Amino acid sequence: MDVDLRPSYERRVRDLAGFGHRGSGTEHERRAANYLADELRGLGLEPVMEEFSGCRSLGARLLLHIALAGVGAALLWRIPTLTVLLGLTALGSLVVELTIQRAVLGLVVPGGWSCNVVARVPPRGGGVTRGRLVVCGHYDSQRTGLVWNEAVWSRLAPMLLKLPAGLQSPLLPVPLAMLVQAGVGLAAIAGAGRAFVTIGGVAVLVVYGLAGVLLAEWSVGAPVPGASDNASGASAVVTLGEEFLRAPANGVELVLLLTGCEEIGLLGAAAWADRHRPELRALPTVFLNLDGLGFGPPRFVSQEVPLAGPPRSYPARLLDLGTTVAAEEGIMDVGPYPVPGFTDGLALLVRGIPGITLIGSRPDGRLPHWHQPSDDAERMDFDGAWCGVELASRVMHRLASGV
Repeated sequence: MDVDLRPSYERRVRDLAGFGHRGSGTEHERRAANYLADELRGLGLEPVMEEFSGCRSLGARLLLHIALAGVGAALLWRIPTLTVLLGLTALGSLVVELTIQRAVLGLVVPGGWSCNVVARVPPRGGGVTRGRLVVCGHYDSQRTGLVWNEAVWSRLAPMLLKLPAGLQSPLLPVPLAMLVQAGVGLAAIAGAGRAFVTIGGVAVLVVYGLAGVLLAEWSVGAPVPGASDNASGASAVVTLGEEFLRAPANGVELVLLLTGCEEIGLLGAAAWADRHRPELRALPTVFLNLDGLGFGPPRFVSQEVPLAGPPRSYPARLLDLGTTVAAEEGIMDVGPYPVPGFTDGLALLVRGIPGITLIGSRPDGRLPHWHQPSDDAERMDFDGAWCGVELASRVMHRLASGV
C-alpha cells in the first residue's frame, strides 16, 4: 500500500465522522452515501445507489420480540398453551432475523430509506472474467445507550473472548429465557408442581424486564459519530479501490460495496446479496469485509456470533491465507478470533459467499468508545487503522490472484 494514500484515507474518515452521525435510515446516512458516491466518482468510477427498505433502530426490533414473549410468559398461569406458542414464535423470529436477516416480526417496525453504494472495477485489459472480489464495509453508525456502557464492556470483553463462540452473545439470556418459557409452559400443561412453574415463570419475566428496559432506552438513543465504527472501514474500501485502480488484476472484477443499515441487522449486505443472487452464482466470488479498523491493531474474525442463533465460521483456507499474509508482513497476533457481535460478513456467509473479515481491536478484545458519542476522529487509533488498511491491501491482492 502506497503511503501517499494515507492522507486521503484519514481525510475520508474525518469527513464521515464530521457529519455528526450516520444513523441508520436517517437523512445523515443519506448524506454520507452521497459523499461516498462522490469520492468514488472522483476516482473515475461510476457508483450506483441501490436503495432498499431500511430501519432506524435494532433495539426496537429486539424489543418487539421480548414484548411478544413477555405477553406469553404473563399468561403462564392462565393459558400455558399460549405461553409455549408465543415464546417459540418470538424465539424463531429472533433467530431468523439475526442469522439470516429475513424480517419476520420485524416487518411491523417502521422502515425507512437506505441504500448500498456500489462501484465496479473491470478486469485489466478486458477479456474473460474468471472471478469477482467484493471489498465491503458499512458506513452507517449505531445508536448509543446504557447497553453499550464502556465501563461494563471494558470488563466484559476480555471475559467473553475466553468463552466458546456460541456463548459470547451479550443477548444470550433472552433466547435462553424464551426456551425456558416454552419448557415451563409445557410443564404447566403437564401439571407440574406450582412452585416449579412459578419460579420458572418469574425468572423469565425478570430477564424480559431487565432486557426490555435496556433495549427501550437504546432504541431511542442518539446515533454516534462512528469514526472507528465504521468510518474507518468505509474509508478503507474507497482507499483500496483507489489503490487497485493503479494495477487492476487480470480476469478479476473488483466490487466496492459500501452498505447501509448494517447496525440494524446487516440489512444492506443482505439486500445486496439477494439482489445480485443470479450473478453471484454465475461467477466465483469472494469477499473482504472491513469493520471497526480504528479500534486498534488488525485481527481476523474466526466466527460470526449473531445475537441469537448458532455462530457461523469463516472458511479455514481463507483464514489461513490471511494469517499467512500477516506473518509475511511481520504483523503479529492477528488471530483469528471470534467477536461478541456480528458484521456484514455474516449476511454474506449465510448466502453462500465465502470471504474473510478484518477488524481492529485491543489485544484483550476491547473496542474503545464502541457505540459511544466519544467514537470520533480525535479518539480513533489512526495508526492501528492504517496498519489494517495495509494488511487489507495485501490480502485483497492475494485474494484477487486466487479467485
